[in-house]
Amino acid sequence: MEEQTDIRTKCLLAFYEIYPLSRKLVFDTFDKKKYNITRTQQIILLSLSVCGSLTMSNLASRINTSNEQATRAVAQLVGKGLVERAHDPQNRRIVNISLTPEAEVFLTKMKAEIRGELLNRFSVVTDEEMAELYRSLCCVDDVLKKVIR
Repeated sequence: MEEQTDIRTKCLLAFYEIYPLSRKLVFDTFDKKKYNITRTQQIILLSLSVCGSLTMSNLASRINTSNEQATRAVAQLVGKGLVERAHDPQNRRIVNISLTPEAEVFLTKMKAEIRGELLNRFSVVTDEEMAELYRSLCCVDDVLKKVIR
């Protein structure tokens, strides 16, 4: 039992090491001045591109922020024409957030530029190492989805 607890602790500690590194890697490729959006706004756009429409509460939970902060960031994105809000017809208190067609174009361009930058950064890694990293990331993704449910 002690060995099992030890490996779980090691996994958690490794996660604490990996999280800031992966966050830095992704966000260092993002030029706030060029895109004129904040990191929180970027996370919102990327979350909506993956999930489609989200309620304001689900969005805040997904990006790990308060409803108030998410509401402010969404209001700014609405002002930029990148997201739209729609009240749920069954319950007017529920606000659904989704991307606009302009946001889809914007995200396609932004993702392509970030992808190019990340591919450049990973050019020092061999194909074998990339294949191993991919398998590991898929495994991490599967495990995290179990934990978050």
